[in-house]
Amino acid sequence: MMGPDQIWPEAVRTLERGQKFALATVINVRGSTPREVGAKMIVRDDGQFGTIGGGCGEAEVFRKARILLEEGQGARLTEVDLTGDFDQQQIGTCGGIMDVFVDIWAPGADLEIARRLASAAERNRPAALLTLVDSSDPTQVGARSIVEPSTADGRLTTTLEIPRRAIAQLAARTGDGVPALMEISPNGGVNPVTHVESSGEPRLFLDPISGAQRLVIAGAGHIAQPLAALGSMLGFHVTVIDDRASFANRERFPGADEIVVRPFTAAIEALTLDRHCYLVSVTRGHSFDEEVIRTALQHWRGAFVGMIGSRRRVRATLERIAEGGISVDLIDQVHAPLGMDIAAETPEEIAVSIIGEIVRERRSAKRDAGNLGVKIGRLKPSS
Repeated sequence: MMGPDQIWPEAVRTLERGQKFALATVINVRGSTPREVGAKMIVRDDGQFGTIGGGCGEAEVFRKARILLEEGQGARLTEVDLTGDFDQQQIGTCGGIMDVFVDIWAPGADLEIARRLASAAERNRPAALLTLVDSSDPTQVGARSIVEPSTADGRLTTTLEIPRRAIAQLAARTGDGVPALMEISPNGGVNPVTHVESSGEPRLFLDPISGAQRLVIAGAGHIAQPLAALGSMLGFHVTVIDDRASFANRERFPGADEIVVRPFTAAIEALTLDRHCYLVSVTRGHSFDEEVIRTALQHWRGAFVGMIGSRRRVRATLERIAEGGISVDLIDQVHAPLGMDIAAETPEEIAVSIIGEIVRERRSAKRDAGNLGVKIGRLKPSS
């Protein structure tokens, strides 16, 4: 499956070939839909890259995008209504509505923006594409910019007249990494909106480019191999860490984005353990698990942190970490034993249970007795 960091390199490649394309982006959803806000696809004369959910709805967006391509310019907001889509051979689980914004990207005007977005994704550097999707001046619709909160003033390069207060708020929301449909209010700020109906105020879509969600696997043993493959399949930027080059190598992990052969402490200290990072410890021994988890908690900035192990091994490891001065409240956020309770036994099954818990945390933040950490560990259930 295409990861969130892959759309922009493909956009760059397309524009560098001198080929324009239409970008279709889901900017708002109502009800149950096949893809989330921020999902996107590139539509070209020779086909498409990416998906906004497939089926008749995507086919209709593709058709409209091709028409826009033939016209050569402009932008269009289209509604994909899945509530009455009964023409499919198989009835799916989706019955909501997606609002999809389609606009044209051209080599001369947009290559530099695409390159900056691709660079932000590759380097896991917070940035966002900001697009005007509704305005009293139709000629301005589709105007775009980049928000970069890492600069001193949250730099925003644009021809749009955006109040300084709004720019500061947009920079802050970019750091949060959550796409949102926003409206510039009369007081100069921005407010999130849930409906696309125009109110007369400019509407902007903020599409953060925080890079791929990062799966960091500490330990390059028999569980790490299927786990890395699953992570890549789901679009994670996969990093494998081990202090043994005979285990952490390209032959064993051909699909990993990064392989780090260093002591665990040094490798983890070099990471940014923010909420876009999912670090799991599947090392060869409890002393290494303790090293990994202790170091991760010492440098924690919101990351998902988990470790495999039996109830006894997990309890002993976390108690020793607590004795070393790490906050008990922080330790109680460790997903341990790691994985969903699916009676997994083989390395492949254990990898599935681990990635299942990661996906559940990422999508819903729900924690209950289905999590092994809640069932037999110290992980607190969600309220």
